[in-house]
Amino acid sequence: MKWTAVIFVALALALGFSLGRTTAPVLENELASVASFKQALEDPNWLTRSYRFSSFLVGLNPENLPEALEALEPHLPWLLTDEFRVFMLAWVRFDASGAFEQAQAWPPQIRRNAGAAAMYAWGFLNPLEAVRALSTVEDAGLQEFWGGRLLAGWTHGEYRDTASDYISKLPEGQIRLAYLGTLAWEISKEGPEAVMRWAEGVPNDPPRFKQAVFIKATSTLAGVDAPLTAHWLNGHLDHDYVDDALMIVAGSWVTNDGPAAMKWLTGLPPTKKRDTAVKSGFRVWFNRSPQEAESWLKSVSPEYAVDPAVRFMVERNRDKRPGVSRMWAARLASKS
Repeated sequence: MKWTAVIFVALALALGFSLGRTTAPVLENELASVASFKQALEDPNWLTRSYRFSSFLVGLNPENLPEALEALEPHLPWLLTDEFRVFMLAWVRFDASGAFEQAQAWPPQIRRNAGAAAMYAWGFLNPLEAVRALSTVEDAGLQEFWGGRLLAGWTHGEYRDTASDYISKLPEGQIRLAYLGTLAWEISKEGPEAVMRWAEGVPNDPPRFKQAVFIKATSTLAGVDAPLTAHWLNGHLDHDYVDDALMIVAGSWVTNDGPAAMKWLTGLPPTKKRDTAVKSGFRVWFNRSPQEAESWLKSVSPEYAVDPAVRFMVERNRDKRPGVSRMWAARLASKS
């Protein structure tokens, strides 16, 4: 064997031995140590960092918590949101109130994300306790932000079915709508039918809450499959809670397939809610693709179902292009 070959084999064996040492499985007792946790916090490799970080936290307990916090605190400004969340999920298993209190005691630049992670974890494991703790927070901005994280954890946990009832008791407004959007998005991960079952199962008392649920359910579903969402709404047209939902699915569908969306809208039973949805859907389409929308409207025969779209063109041109406005007015099936 030539010396070059001998040297090559020796180098290969050395490299293999080195790789074997660096890739060999880490012993469980090592991963459970605070030393391993410290190593994770200083590891620039996100794969091995995450592995050591979460492996240690599986065994986090009241005994090793003080050492873990001592190791964690110098790294707080650089901790990722998901790492905060994982740490808090481990902590709240045995001391939820302590985890939340510590999060609030950290400096302001840390407090916001740490408190959010604590609320997420607490909401995941025991949402009603978390709600009571959140009610003691005096800062309205933090309470709103942490409440959203609480609800996100709630919708991931085993008590998700109770989240809707909690949201229904909140005052009307943007916060309640935001929480419903979070819940709808989480439910949608199980498929469109799960969102439909949730929306249909919400009691129609109070009616405005049912309406808000359909708005968020429709917003979530329409972005994924607008035709399917439209078909679903067809079965609820007799109820007032779908009025805004019709406009939402129309606005979403026309951005991808204006003719198909308008065909659905104009084919709905003749009601005021249909007329409102036709006008709203056409407005969205026209604002996005004016030439395409106008060409479609010129191509269809005058009929009452299309009149709301024609009236949009009449109103749009009335001041600056009165001649064009009169031309569109002549196409109205109803001259009133």
